[in-house]
This record gives sequence, structure tokens and C-alpha cells, in this order.
Amino acid sequence: MQKTIIKIEKLSHKYGNKTIYENLNLTIKEGSIYGILGKNGVGKSTLINILMGYIKPTNGTCTIFDESSYNLSSQTKKRIALLHEGFIAYDFMTIKQNEEFYSSFYENWDKNVFYELIDLMNLSYEQKISTLSFGQKSQVVLGTLFAQNAKLLILDDYSMGLDAGYRRLFIDYLKEYIKEKKVTVLITSHIMEDLVDLIDDMAIVQKGGNVYQDKMSNFINSFRCYELQEEEIDNSFIHRIEEFKGKKKIYTFKKLENLKEIQTSFEDKFLGFVGKY
Repeated sequence: MQKTIIKIEKLSHKYGNKTIYENLNLTIKEGSIYGILGKNGVGKSTLINILMGYIKPTNGTCTIFDESSYNLSSQTKKRIALLHEGFIAYDFMTIKQNEEFYSSFYENWDKNVFYELIDLMNLSYEQKISTLSFGQKSQVVLGTLFAQNAKLLILDDYSMGLDAGYRRLFIDYLKEYIKEKKVTVLITSHIMEDLVDLIDDMAIVQKGGNVYQDKMSNFINSFRCYELQEEEIDNSFIHRIEEFKGKKKIYTFKKLENLKEIQTSFEDKFLGFVGKY
């Protein structure tokens, strides 16, 4: 039976009169890859800050490894590796100096993991961080994350600034790393297509505190898009209607035999669910 790594119960949080979460319940099991998805400003990073104890929620409880997230012990914090949206890199250091510096802070540090990711980029260890492209610099930062040998990886928008090549490199490496180390991952991203073959379960966060939860595969298979012309349709089936230059599309969880279905990517479905604007 899988252990519960993260458990959120009846979580509510507000900034003034703005509701971010309302009575949220969420469970993340050991070895799973869980995605927190949503448009900018809906509270993805807020949830991570609550989990890490940086923010105390208005109501409800959050636990990580059976400890309150607002009072994590130093031993439990050692089991968590966190990548915040954006990152800090010490540009004056070489790649080797960067590894040696960070290794002193983590008792389970594995330098082989760090250099394995660096070697994929064919870089000299003596190269200064300041001379690297943004994508290469990001990979060095991610290398320091993996080398910590943590049991829980929290990746808040790992894709920021990465081009398609570096994103693919990272995703491929992450899949192998998870398989080998059997870690649990909580991830946010704005690049939807990267997540299709990566995430097991997901929560789509919307403004006002509404959160939709399901397996990624269930959402892809059950959320559909149809072309709408003059047909009459029961509005209770419709999740969203889009209209552009006189053409209408509807998004729904209902299978409608009388309408023409439009083949859509996961990103299309995601935008159909949350809205483009």
C-alpha cells in the first residue's frame, strides 16, 4: 500500500477579500508525480509556500511526511528538495565550485547525480556559471536539486526560460531519475504538452478557489471539444463555449453523438477548461 506523502484537508486561504483556496482536500501518494496546473495568479506558488511552511493557511491542515507543514522538523526538511519559480545562481563560480559549495550543505549529496546531468550538456567543469546560456544555467541548478537525494521533489515552474531542447532533456532525465530513485514529485508548469506522459494525477486550480482533481489520463479521455452550429443543446452539459469569428466550439465532459468532435491536444483541453483569457 502506497504511503501518503502530502495530505491537505479542508484548506482555505485568502489574501484580504480574495479567495485563493476554499475547503481544498488533496492527497499525494509515495512515488507519484502530481501536477498543480492553472493560469498565472490562481495560487499554484501559494500552495507550495503553504506546504513549505512559508505561509500559514487561513484554515485547514497540511502535512508532509506526517508532520505539519507549518512546523516541519529539520530532519523532514532534509527529505525535501525545492525549486522555486525562478532561481539564484552564483555566476562567479565554476560548475565544479558550484557542486563543491552545495555539497557541504546536504549530508546525502550525490555528486555523480550532479555531474551526470552536467555531462549531458558536454560542458567543462571549469566553465563559469556566468558564461552559460540561461538553459545551461538552469540545468546546473536542477543538478543541485537532484544531487540532494531527497524523497520529495517540489518543482515550481521548472520550465521557466528553457527552450524545447533543454525542456526535453530535463523531462527525459526526470523520468529516469524518478524510476531509479522512487521519489515523489509535485510539479507546476506552463508548458502543458511536457506533462502529458509525465504526470499521474493533477489538480487544475481556478480563480476563486475552485480546484478540479483527476488523473491526467481520465481528463484527456473524457474532456471533449465539439463544433457547434445551429444545434440545440442542453446547457447543463456545457463546461465552456468559445466563439471566434462566428464559429463556436463547446467543451464538455459529456459525449455528444449529434455533434462533430474536434480533435484537441492536452493544451487545447486545458485552455478549454480554464478559459484563454
